[in-house]
Amino acid sequence: VEAAKIRDNWTDDAVKDIKKISKKELMLIGSALYWGEGNTSNRNRLQFSNCNPLVIKVITKFFREICKVPELKFRGHVHTFSHLNADRAEQYWSEVSSIPRSQFYKTYVKPSIASKGKKDSLQNGTFDIYINNTKLFITIMGWIRRLHSL
Repeated sequence: VEAAKIRDNWTDDAVKDIKKISKKELMLIGSALYWGEGNTSNRNRLQFSNCNPLVIKVITKFFREICKVPELKFRGHVHTFSHLNADRAEQYWSEVSSIPRSQFYKTYVKPSIASKGKKDSLQNGTFDIYINNTKLFITIMGWIRRLHSL
């Protein structure tokens, strides 16, 4: 218990190191996230995949506030397993991303081996965000190119 309290204090101290995040910082954060988790090979659209809801929240904030993506341009795509509830996963990711389910592609349901005693660590599967916008893709690739020079 004492060790957990010490770790919590360290985390609290670290949180104080970062004040309010500026638009420029969000631009850099979003570009770096896209560089790490986005599809950089299809220049006609953006595709970002992740299973962490906090990462999805940050990248959608980046797309909305920095990239000015219109709401109707967002598409969602859930990847889940056959033994999980696909409807619940779609609802979950819609709430996390604020993308309406009507803008989701058909959920991909993969046959599961989890029923053979494997740990079920992705209760809601993974989530892809698609945005069809060649100019935005090339712009973000330019921002990423700038990050190469660090």
